[in-house]
Amino acid sequence: MKYGITENVKTIESKVKVRDIIKRIAEKKANAIKYYLEGEEFKQAIIFGAYLSGNYIANMIKPDCEEVILIDSQPHLEDIVTGNGIKFMDLNTFMLKLRNNNSKEINPDLVIDVTGLGGLDPNILKDFDPKVLIIEDPKSSFDKELMEADNTHKRLCVGQRKGSLKTLRSSKISKTSGTMTLTVDVIMDSCMDIKELDGVLYAVPNLEYFEGIVFHEKDVRKFLREVNTPALTVSCLGNLDTEIDEIIDINMNKIHSFVKPVQ
Repeated sequence: MKYGITENVKTIESKVKVRDIIKRIAEKKANAIKYYLEGEEFKQAIIFGAYLSGNYIANMIKPDCEEVILIDSQPHLEDIVTGNGIKFMDLNTFMLKLRNNNSKEINPDLVIDVTGLGGLDPNILKDFDPKVLIIEDPKSSFDKELMEADNTHKRLCVGQRKGSLKTLRSSKISKTSGTMTLTVDVIMDSCMDIKELDGVLYAVPNLEYFEGIVFHEKDVRKFLREVNTPALTVSCLGNLDTEIDEIIDINMNKIHSFVKPVQ
C-alpha cells in the first residue's frame, strides 16, 4: 500500500498477479480435459499449441501418457514449456517427421488441439487415427465474423472418441475462449466492479500487449517477467486489500471449462 496525492488517499495493488489469472484459466481447461479422459492411459499424446494453455494441459495428462509431444508453429515457444518428460517440437520438424513416418514414430492415440482461430490446418489431423481427439472451440459468444472464421467442425474429423473443449463465463460475455482474452476480461470486469465500492476513486488494469512480446519480440522470458505484475491498481480512501482480491476471485469463478462429446 502506498499513499496517493495526500495521505487520505491510498494506492493499493492487487495481491493477485496477471500470471495467477492465466494459470487458473489454463488449469480450468486442463482439468476439464483430465476429467473427460477419466483416467484413460495413452502411449503417445500430441498437443498442438504451446501458448498459453498447452503447457498446462501437457503437464496435467503426463502421468497417464508414456509420451507427450507439445507442438507449436513458433520454435521459440519451447521456452514456455515446463515440467519433466514433455517433448517440444516445432511444427516444421513435426511435418518432416510425419512425411518420413515409415517406422510410425508419430502414431498418437490422443490428440489435443488448442491452437484456436487460424490455428492448425485440419488436413494435418487427417493423418491420424487416435482413440481420443479433443479440439478447443475458440468461440465464447455469438460473433458473425468469428463464427465464419472458426473451423472447429472441420478439425473434428478423426478419432474413435471426439470432444470439443469449451470455456464460457456465467453472467459475463467474452468474445473468445482464448486464455489471454479471458485474462483481460477478468481484469477489466474486476476493475469495473471495484469502482462500485464506496471510497474507490478509480481502478486501473495493469495490462499491456503481452502477446506482442511473445509473437513479435519473440521474447518468452520478458513475457513471463511482465505478467508477474499485480493484475490491477486501485486508488481509494479505505483499506480494501481483501475486497479487491475477492472481486477478482469472483470473476475468476465465473469461468467454466468442459469437454462436450461430439458424435
